[in-house]
Amino acid sequence: MVIRKNISGFTLIELAIVLVIVGVLMGSFIGSLASRIETTQRNNAKNQLEDIKMAILGFAAAEGKLPCPATTVSAGGADPADGVCTLQHGFVPGRTLGLDGAYNMDNLLIDTWGNPIRYSVTTGPDFTTAGNMAATTMAVLAPNLVVCSEDSAAADSCSAGLELIDNAPFILLSLGKDGSAFVSNVAPNSDQGENAGEVAVAANAAGENLAYTVGGNRVFVSKEFSAVGSTAGQFDDLIVWVSPYILYSRMIEAGQLP
Repeated sequence: MVIRKNISGFTLIELAIVLVIVGVLMGSFIGSLASRIETTQRNNAKNQLEDIKMAILGFAAAEGKLPCPATTVSAGGADPADGVCTLQHGFVPGRTLGLDGAYNMDNLLIDTWGNPIRYSVTTGPDFTTAGNMAATTMAVLAPNLVVCSEDSAAADSCSAGLELIDNAPFILLSLGKDGSAFVSNVAPNSDQGENAGEVAVAANAAGENLAYTVGGNRVFVSKEFSAVGSTAGQFDDLIVWVSPYILYSRMIEAGQLP
């Protein structure tokens, strides 16, 4: 006697449904993982900027001045290393500050995405020449970097109601994940364009051989992160500044200001 067994399997429709479910789950997992990675990168960049800020405050307390920005050919240090600083916009002088971290072939300190971190400082001898802040006195000192919550058409002020600070002594800026695209003033929107910079820095042929951009005026933008395709428009820049009164208090404690 022959016993027949019914052997059942998956139909093509059932297999298709299973594959769709697996695809949805995998897509959700990958999207969540990418989001977590980006959040971690942004947190790391924020911490790095805070560390740099503290180093600059320490430098001011020790030297009686703020460091001049670095350039692509200053070997990662302030340019000039000593003397009168005429450069308002450039890069973090990581070597001068003794900062640990990754540096590119131009000896510029880079952020978690591999982009040089920008640094801007109030120009003139008052803030960047040792002893001049004390000689000028706090009542007369006039730090002049401006941060707005939106792009400004003016080169030295915000539109009404959009001012976050108009007397920052220095500013630190990471252009975020998309910063490597800014070899010219090209950005997804005018807010990021304000930070991307108006002035092209000549490429260092002996280094990265890339042309960067830095600021050309005193205005920057700081706002909440918004992703590509969001209603607010993309904005992933990270910007840190310091109140002049924090700078002054650190220097007073160190005996650099009366």
